[in-house]
Amino acid sequence: MYDIIIKNGRIIDGSGMPAYLADIAIRGGKIARIGKGLAGDENTRIIDAAGLAVTPGFIDSHSHADSAVLTYPDQIEKVEQGITTSIAGQCGGSPAPISRDINPASTETVGEYGRRVEIMRTMGSFLGVAKDVPQGANIAILVGHGNLRKAVMGMENREPTAEELEQMKALLREGLEAGALGLSFGLIYPPSCYAQTEELIELAKVAGEYHAVVAAHIRNESESLIRSVDEFIRVIRESGTRGVISHHKAAGRENWGKVNATLRLIDEACAEGVDLFCDVYPYIASSTSLSSRFIPKECCTGGNAGIVKLLSDPIERQKIKERNIRTRGWDQSMVLITVCSAYRQYEGKFLPEIAELHGKDVHETALDLICDSKNNVRACYFTMCEADVETVLAYPRAMIGTDSGVRGTMNCYHPRLRGTCPRVLGRYVRERGVTTLPEMIRKMTSMPAAVYELTGKGLLREGFDADICVFDPDQIIDRAEFVNCHNRAEGLNYVLVGGEVVVENAVYQGKRNGRVLLRRVER
Repeated sequence: MYDIIIKNGRIIDGSGMPAYLADIAIRGGKIARIGKGLAGDENTRIIDAAGLAVTPGFIDSHSHADSAVLTYPDQIEKVEQGITTSIAGQCGGSPAPISRDINPASTETVGEYGRRVEIMRTMGSFLGVAKDVPQGANIAILVGHGNLRKAVMGMENREPTAEELEQMKALLREGLEAGALGLSFGLIYPPSCYAQTEELIELAKVAGEYHAVVAAHIRNESESLIRSVDEFIRVIRESGTRGVISHHKAAGRENWGKVNATLRLIDEACAEGVDLFCDVYPYIASSTSLSSRFIPKECCTGGNAGIVKLLSDPIERQKIKERNIRTRGWDQSMVLITVCSAYRQYEGKFLPEIAELHGKDVHETALDLICDSKNNVRACYFTMCEADVETVLAYPRAMIGTDSGVRGTMNCYHPRLRGTCPRVLGRYVRERGVTTLPEMIRKMTSMPAAVYELTGKGLLREGFDADICVFDPDQIIDRAEFVNCHNRAEGLNYVLVGGEVVVENAVYQGKRNGRVLLRRVER
């Protein structure tokens, strides 16, 4: 008979079609039947979904949870907002391959799994371990271009030799053969930012050999946004791959509204046969390292140790400060520090307030935080506008992503880590009406499943995986805030992963029913 029957629900199946009333019967982790009046036996659990929406489990199209699959596999913050599958390894960063500059004798162990350098030498060695570790939610992982460069070239700011490029291609092929989902670029971060367009095209062609996707944190999301979108379109066009522009936005007041032009560029490219999408998160603040804003990219070639050494030199430090004063014309009051290992008391405070407490000006304070924390400082930057967020959310080829990993040991973090999916459904669908509920569910389910070729996911169909969300569309909302970031969502009744209930009333039940998904190799 059936393991679970979800009865009387308003089925929003992920296709974008209108809702309909039906029951869903689950057996053996799969959707066994969809219809009215379904009955089980004495062993069948009945979930009454009268008045509730029943949808496919949400797919986080832009995740960084791959860094925690061995250390925090519960992925609590994912499943407690309805996410049942994540697409990770984004922005050019993945757990493997490991940098050539790492000293094997000094690397830490990863729980019970052994030394990091042994596990993460290649993507194949990492996935070989990770695939057997049960997860709170499913996760698939891209190979990061930054890791490929670090594995072959370290942090050097130059073009690769022909031999080095072939080594990067070989490492990428190894990862794709092992089941990695595709390739990601992080063109704002060292060392990915040191790459020329031709290098990106050559690597994207390797992904194309495997019919794999290529995602990119493009080179610039502010004054050079349009040029950066053009560059990525060229990469996708010349490599023949499918592309995703990550967390699409326009940062800085002087750039607001440019997303209208970039979305037109995407439409024009697609009309010419380019296969291109984007993802977006529903907030006006981004989150990344403090050094990405205050340390020039050409100063990052020595990695974290090099940055600390540079900032410890009074002359070099003064040069960086003067450059920041000259070029950083944006409002420093919009910088909220979320992680600062050397000054935990500053977490959750804005930079001007921290500067006052620290007794130095804003620029000196920022450099102190970076140096004293050995570059372990993250911040939220309030640089976008609501109109642009709504424009991208409504765009038909835009998927929804958190751009977040898991909490781990963090006390303060961007609320998107907990609130992205409920916020989209509550604030932007119900309250602001940027699009319909069935269409937004499509953006969160079947569209990313199709873009990333996740077989058996993203739709409520007989035979598909029973990854399912049950929620109240009139009540669902995020409660995580930028300071009070730990608050759970409201209105999320049940989350099922692989046919078992893993969340009730937005509270994780401790069941790891997900897994690391390996892509079926196609050439």
